[in-house]
Amino acid sequence: MLAPKIGLTLVLLSLQAPAILTAPQAHVLNQDSRRNPFGEDITLLKAKAEAGDAAAQLKLARAYESGGGVPQDDGLAAQWYRKAAEQGNAEAQDALGGKYLLGLGLDKNTEESVKWFQRSARAGNASAMYHLGVAYYNGDGVSINDSLSYAWFRLAKESGNPNALAPVQKAESELKPATITAGLESIAEMYEKGESLPENQAEAARWWSLAAATGDRDAQVALAFKLINAQGVPQDLVRAHHLCTEAAKSTNARAEYCLGYLSQRGLGVNQDAKKARTWYALAAGRGEAQAMKALALMEAAGEGGKIDRVNAFLLDAKLARADNLDALHTLAKIRKELTAAEWQQLQKPLLQMRIDPSKLDRVLQQIPNP
Repeated sequence: MLAPKIGLTLVLLSLQAPAILTAPQAHVLNQDSRRNPFGEDITLLKAKAEAGDAAAQLKLARAYESGGGVPQDDGLAAQWYRKAAEQGNAEAQDALGGKYLLGLGLDKNTEESVKWFQRSARAGNASAMYHLGVAYYNGDGVSINDSLSYAWFRLAKESGNPNALAPVQKAESELKPATITAGLESIAEMYEKGESLPENQAEAARWWSLAAATGDRDAQVALAFKLINAQGVPQDLVRAHHLCTEAAKSTNARAEYCLGYLSQRGLGVNQDAKKARTWYALAAGRGEAQAMKALALMEAAGEGGKIDRVNAFLLDAKLARADNLDALHTLAKIRKELTAAEWQQLQKPLLQMRIDPSKLDRVLQQIPNP
């Protein structure tokens, strides 16, 4: 873990609004006393804010925060930041997160601060990305996580936040390479799943590529499937096959599934069902769910070898036990095709899996034909 803890001074500096006008002394009548730091008449700004203008609400919040044109009031600043934040204003969301983090104008709540930083970061706010990096670094509202801290600092840096430069350099010089790679993979997954960041398959592929360049086998396979399916990158079956072949040398189950997938369909290699079945069997033996499903289908149909409904049934039973609904329907289909002798062969293996054959049979009988 990186040390020492990033202090609140650094956070405070990054949370400050732009430079503000110096508030006039109380006994001096100043023509700018009714104007905020953005040069707008405070009465008009309030009117716009009260009418629901999110940009005006943000400016009014900053005015109350700084005391520019109005008495300084963290409580009112927080209220107006919230109004703008709830309308989706990313800057206000980031600022509201800061208020919760420091307990300014409202009760301190680090979990709530992270929630608002996340909303703002998803909208592309580089400052919020930086603040999430700090949160995961310090454990403010989330568990300390060096790879996620690095991921958010890296995103903030690439989005133009200068405060992130030093943390990224520090992380890359002090953290283990595996932790840095995990951070790159986290960014790829964020873009791929479209949860913490908007879905962007091209960006996902770019970050998978950066992670794969470190030699990480999982990242190589993830990039390979991007290349196979042309997700965010042009299709390149030759490179995909090469990546999976290299990863499979480390007995990577996903890589073995990948090679089975390519062989079964003849993608970038000669179509070879027998070889596909061999690769699927290796991956299935390591518990790779997609390989288990593919192998079960091939064995039930006799593709690439002899028909083996017994093993196909057992593979699908393992998947069904893991709440795979598709596997349950496949089990029902195979059950109808089993001979009495094959069903008898399944009794002992099912019991060893702690599955009652008679109960399972009753369940399968109730599943309608697809």
